[in-house]
Amino acid sequence: MPHHRRVTQTVPAHPSSGSPSSGSPSAPRRPARIHRAWWVALVAFVALVGAAAFRATPSVMIEPFRDEFGWSHGTISFAISVNIMLYGLTSPFAAALMERFGMRRVVSFALSLVAVGSGLTVFMTASWQLVLCWGLLVGLGTGSMALAFVATVTDRWFAARRGLVSGILTAGTATGQLVFLPLLALLIEDHGWRPASLIVTGVALAAVPLVWFLLRDRPEDVGLLPYGAAAPDGAAAPAESLGTGTPPSGPLDSVTLPPGTRGSTTVQAGAPGSPNVPSESPAAALGPSDQAASAPLAPSAVEPSQRGTGAATRAITALTTAARTKAFWLLAGTFAICGASTNGLVGTHFVPAAHDHGMPVTTAAGLLAVIGIFDLIGTVASGWLTDRFDPRLLLGVYYALRGVSLMVLPLLLAGEVHPPMLFFIVFYGLDWVATVPPTIALCREHFGSSGPIVFGWVLASHQIGAALVAFGAGLTRDAYGSYDLAWISAGALCAMAAAMALAIRRRIPRGLTAADQL
Repeated sequence: MPHHRRVTQTVPAHPSSGSPSSGSPSAPRRPARIHRAWWVALVAFVALVGAAAFRATPSVMIEPFRDEFGWSHGTISFAISVNIMLYGLTSPFAAALMERFGMRRVVSFALSLVAVGSGLTVFMTASWQLVLCWGLLVGLGTGSMALAFVATVTDRWFAARRGLVSGILTAGTATGQLVFLPLLALLIEDHGWRPASLIVTGVALAAVPLVWFLLRDRPEDVGLLPYGAAAPDGAAAPAESLGTGTPPSGPLDSVTLPPGTRGSTTVQAGAPGSPNVPSESPAAALGPSDQAASAPLAPSAVEPSQRGTGAATRAITALTTAARTKAFWLLAGTFAICGASTNGLVGTHFVPAAHDHGMPVTTAAGLLAVIGIFDLIGTVASGWLTDRFDPRLLLGVYYALRGVSLMVLPLLLAGEVHPPMLFFIVFYGLDWVATVPPTIALCREHFGSSGPIVFGWVLASHQIGAALVAFGAGLTRDAYGSYDLAWISAGALCAMAAAMALAIRRRIPRGLTAADQL
């Protein structure tokens, strides 16, 4: 018989039993007003905002490096490309490391790695040192806090509101990258690039104690169920209203978490004698994507727990298993186009393209910052929608609208900012990474417990697409003297991504549909 670790959790008695006096030793503790999951999400948001800002910092240091060291744009861009690639390729292995060693250890180490890489740049004298510091060390550190971290937090700590939380955390990644760039550029212009590097080092180190003391790996580590998880007698343990953690009324006994969950924890509650089996959560408590993710799936969709295996083995195993499904290739293909049309094209070439039409560089950079602000709104809204609507349909709409906007962009570029350009900036900001919450939901639905790691591989395709288009758009500009062909081609790719998203089949509870296998 497996050993069960028991964690005591006091829960109020049923209202009919009366309220015990304050002097009684058996008086229940007042429950926390905010579920611990929201504090974990807040710490994760801070770490993600910082990681995005750290990763994007070299892009505003190209000219200072060139002026001081005489390095070519190609040499500096190579270091940045190593950073971008590692940001994506590290993600699946980081997700596996989080399963083996815990989120707190991995994120704390990643922040320390960023601090070391950024701090060492102030002593560099050769270009290979830039590749080592900003390319390798900062790339590995920020990649360990990439979007796979988002999937891990939402899967472990939330049974409800997963789409909303995914949207909030994802917004932190894009907003941190775009909004902080003008601030860093201003600091470099006034004080040079070395103080900016040291500030990145200081901020990364300051975040380490925040992560270490407030971030927890799993809710059962502190005697809790995930937010919105099922509790005995058919009641949801945390209240469904946002920000509350009030347990349900009624006598509870104990909840035995499944064997695959960190040592099969039993959470003790109030009155004895109740059955020791949790009931199903009411359907109304979960959105469509949450219900699909929590429903019984065909065996091929969910990987068995492999917490005892090495992180690299876990990541490769998840990839080889997922690669046998049609859904994985469709998700990877759509997300590669997402990276191509955001970080690869607009994020890299919007400023020079606008400057080609006479717009000042500072004005164009300011417009990118506005995209980052509206991205925060759009991605949170996308998470809210993901909890309520079919993720495939959301992806189809997002990619189709993005494609149309890119095709009309060449007509909007001018020396001054006109209302049509402002409309494009607002719209593109709302759509920037709105694709992430539905993509995470589909990875969770199709790949179960391996979802965060599989999403890490899908994110790697995002960065590969971004790198290829960033290079290809530059070649287009050199060959034709403008970016028009790049904008139109990216719009056509987005139309293709919309069709691919709609081709993904939903994985429904066992017995209703066939498995989505090649």
